[in-house]
Amino acid sequence: MALYSVFMEPLTIRIREETKESLEEGADEYDVSVSEYVRELIRKGSEYDELAERLGARENRIEELESQLRKRSQIEDKIEDLPDKIRNAETYTERRQRKLDRASLPQRLKWKFTGVPVDNNDD
Repeated sequence: MALYSVFMEPLTIRIREETKESLEEGADEYDVSVSEYVRELIRKGSEYDELAERLGARENRIEELESQLRKRSQIEDKIEDLPDKIRNAETYTERRQRKLDRASLPQRLKWKFTGVPVDNNDD
């Protein structure tokens, strides 16, 4: 337990008898005065608050990183599926020929002038 030898302002508080006895027992255990024991408890309480604040910030950072990791995993899954999609994708020429093969003669004549609407998915 650290002892403080700096001049300090006195403070008077009212506490219950059992609290006073508990403080006296704690001071006796460390062989310090009740005042020194209370100052140490206050200092430790302050350290606890700082640690709790840092822990909260770290927990928030962990949640943020876990969220980023989930998003990254979703992107990786999409990337893994991409080669299959590319292999299974129909080329422009194949789509154009399929449309021409299914079209009626008047439709093919119309497309001769307007072009085959390959990107339309209405077939």
